[in-house]
Amino acid sequence: MNYGKIEVDGINEDDKLDLLLIKIAKWHNLTPKLWINNYKASNTDIDETVRRIKNTRNKDLFLAVAEDDQNNIHGFIWAYKQEKVQDSVMILSLYTAEDCRGQGIATNLKNLLEEWCRFEGIKTVETTVHYSNSNMIALNKKLGYAPGMLYMKKTL
Repeated sequence: MNYGKIEVDGINEDDKLDLLLIKIAKWHNLTPKLWINNYKASNTDIDETVRRIKNTRNKDLFLAVAEDDQNNIHGFIWAYKQEKVQDSVMILSLYTAEDCRGQGIATNLKNLLEEWCRFEGIKTVETTVHYSNSNMIALNKKLGYAPGMLYMKKTL
């Protein structure tokens, strides 16, 4: 598996990059399906995610993919430098294709992010994980992440 950071310049139109960003946006927007059975991502959601990635300043954006030798994408990580705390990065999404899970892709993507953070002088990496995503919670603990806030909600 090959891992690499993707440079996104929101001004230039690049069909290959746009297709990659659409794939990433689809995966990102399908994540709630893990805990909401009938969840469906709309094209508007996907378009907004692509816009959000493209509108993040390139120096603040970390977007990396895992791809095989045939250039098939099997996972990605999307993070950005937080505005208020410049020595902090927030992971917005980390995804590994279902048929590739358990092969170290998520670990390698997080390690690549951490290398970039060290180079950029970032001191803290933050992320959110759904409470039922036991695999990601276990991976985060293995990589040294400490649990923080637990968001709770009640529907009336």
